[in-house]
Amino acid sequence: LNHLYHRRRFLQLSLLATGLAWACSPANQQSSPGKVLVIGAGIAGLAAARKLQSQGKTVTVLEGRDRLGGRIVTNRSLGLPIDLGASWIHGVRRNPIAKLARDFQLTTLPTDYESLKLFLDGRVLSPDIVKKGRKLTERLLSAATSWGYQQDEDMSLDAGIQEILAKKQFSAQEQQVIKWWLDSEVVGDLALDLDQLSLHEWQEGKEFSGDDYLFPNGYDQIIEKLAADLDLRLEEKVVEIKYGNQEVVVTTEKNSFSAAAAIVTLPLGVLKSNTVQFDPPLPPAKQQAIRRLAVGLLNKVVLLFPQQFWDQQEIIGSINQNPTNFHYFLNYAHYQDKPVLIAFTGGSYAGRTESLSESELVAAIMGDLRQIYGKTIPNPQAILRTQWATDPFAYGSYSASLPVGVTSTEREILAQPVDNLLFFAGEATSRNYPGTVHGAFLSGVKATSEI
Repeated sequence: LNHLYHRRRFLQLSLLATGLAWACSPANQQSSPGKVLVIGAGIAGLAAARKLQSQGKTVTVLEGRDRLGGRIVTNRSLGLPIDLGASWIHGVRRNPIAKLARDFQLTTLPTDYESLKLFLDGRVLSPDIVKKGRKLTERLLSAATSWGYQQDEDMSLDAGIQEILAKKQFSAQEQQVIKWWLDSEVVGDLALDLDQLSLHEWQEGKEFSGDDYLFPNGYDQIIEKLAADLDLRLEEKVVEIKYGNQEVVVTTEKNSFSAAAAIVTLPLGVLKSNTVQFDPPLPPAKQQAIRRLAVGLLNKVVLLFPQQFWDQQEIIGSINQNPTNFHYFLNYAHYQDKPVLIAFTGGSYAGRTESLSESELVAAIMGDLRQIYGKTIPNPQAILRTQWATDPFAYGSYSASLPVGVTSTEREILAQPVDNLLFFAGEATSRNYPGTVHGAFLSGVKATSEI
């Protein structure tokens, strides 16, 4: 059985494995032919800075937050490391992040997505029904995509699905299970609603084979190792990037920095927000790419309970009539000996959760859990929540899969250098691996080769 929940595991058309292009050796302090600024201390920025420094260049990394890592953030306030941003190495075979984890001797643990217990209106579904639902979902997506390729114009993935559903006879239960698979696998992964995803392009990109692994001691361990010996400036929020006359001048709220070149790793959501001004403005094609590419949203709610009352499976799913989309839970007690569940929600519903109060959020989640495990289960002792859409240093979780009418050419345009002064990196610029840590990492390395 294929492992579901790998990024773009459904109908994946091809695989591309790229080895780590450089060794993570200590920084080489050679004379510098020209200073480079790196804007953003996420994985793309750190990969770029590390590579440039190993080549003997003088590099300064500017980061607006008061911490490193960007959308890799590990919270330890509940007494254990919890990754509120990126969590997994997606496909460990020949994945550069997996290589870094080995090189740095970091503990990783696999997630078995087949270790799944799915409930319908509080009653457990048999594994056969769950597996059948998955296969029906795969066939539905395959048929919808094939039908879409026969149409002259692009349309939404949802339109293709509805076209096929109208011709099929699924039972009410089958339809509910299919919807759960679509919500959890497609919307929850690609971070955009079905009626916004491109039917032609929703499968964009490639992936590494192998299982998904997470870091029980925190993804930020990778960040700390990569950041060693770099010139890092925190709380330097960039407001303007001026370029021309063979110089880049970056103005922050506090200071001004000049260099011969700059690598811009700002998230797509920040580029869309226009909170950073470019002078002169970026080329029209790049501005259009920024407008047309979509920012996705995936939010998490971490719940620490007095004791574990749930099943031992790694994934717990719930199908019901509750008007919430908290139907997918990661049993974090499997990875850390603490009674912790993590609820995931993606797409537009993830956006709506950001305006809920903490008590409303808990009530929504506990409604789902109490339908499964009974009314007497305790409330959580503590929670953590993400609100990535309103984070001013992100404005979203990661670039979503492509929306209707958009192709991956826009990612290539976003990645193109400007005037041999500005260079661009970050997961949104990755044609092969968008929305992933390894995509961001490889884009940072690639940008250094263009300078």
